[in-house]
Amino acid sequence: MGIIHLAPVGRSPGAVTAPLAYLKYLYDEQTKRGEHLPDSVLPRRLGYPVEAIVLFVSEEIRRGSRDATAYETKYNQYGSRKVEKEFKGDNHKVVDIIAEFAQRELSDGKLALYCRVVDDINNFNSCFCSITETTLALGRPDDLGKTLWANLTGGTNVLNAALLEVTFLSGLISSLYYIFVDEHDRCYLQPLSTEYRRYLKDHWRSVPIVKTAFDECYRRLLLVLAESQQEYWDVNKLFAHMRDNFGDLFGSMTLDLFQKQWLRKMSYEVELDVEGGRVRLTEAGYEVVARIETPLFRALVRRGEKPDMDIQALRDLLEKDRII
Repeated sequence: MGIIHLAPVGRSPGAVTAPLAYLKYLYDEQTKRGEHLPDSVLPRRLGYPVEAIVLFVSEEIRRGSRDATAYETKYNQYGSRKVEKEFKGDNHKVVDIIAEFAQRELSDGKLALYCRVVDDINNFNSCFCSITETTLALGRPDDLGKTLWANLTGGTNVLNAALLEVTFLSGLISSLYYIFVDEHDRCYLQPLSTEYRRYLKDHWRSVPIVKTAFDECYRRLLLVLAESQQEYWDVNKLFAHMRDNFGDLFGSMTLDLFQKQWLRKMSYEVELDVEGGRVRLTEAGYEVVARIETPLFRALVRRGEKPDMDIQALRDLLEKDRII
């Protein structure tokens, strides 16, 4: 089983192709030598390094609209500035360049390329939903799923923020990486050196992943406030209610800790009247509740449980975005 790469991308195809070409080079070198290379970022005994690529793009990038075509791009030989083909002008689509490169350089005959159009690449919820649907479709929280890596190099900051959140909440993405390249070298599709350690040192950066669990105390507190018929809760009564009804979560907590580490820290979601000893949910808090109670979000954070949604339907939806 190989690696599937999730990759937001803007107008620089090299943000996607260069790290993938590097992984392919590592794989070929290790296969040739019959051993795992020192400091290699590829895990031992893992399959082909690029089984599939999922691009996350705006509609403008996908269509190659005005001001959304590829920046000047040079199809260079691996490890060299020698250019085989140039993409100049304003009529080259980013996705087409990546597709051409993937078929020529990365394909083992089975490579798949998907292009997922995000409704609004600067809206967090829009980005989060698109990435979550894709991650669930491929990562399969109810089964083994695929090996997923995520590239944080291209795309908008909002897209990458959503990708990070999905990674940490789900535990379904096993590697995060991004690359640093000098501005004048961003036009190249492949690394400029065949020395794999040099590329690793100068350009490749891995982001450590620590799997997290969604905070059930936080969720229960929000739900109690959201479902309450009263506008305000007395803090003491709220604390007693949480201890009585959710003893496994709040039983060992003190009132002082409840206020300092929960209510005061949740200033975005709750309004705390310290002098009056009252608390209520804010409008933003209601929005958070609506978000975390969707089947999509619940499927993401409840690893190992049967999802409350049709994962196969998500796979079918993704298949419609397949290019090659």
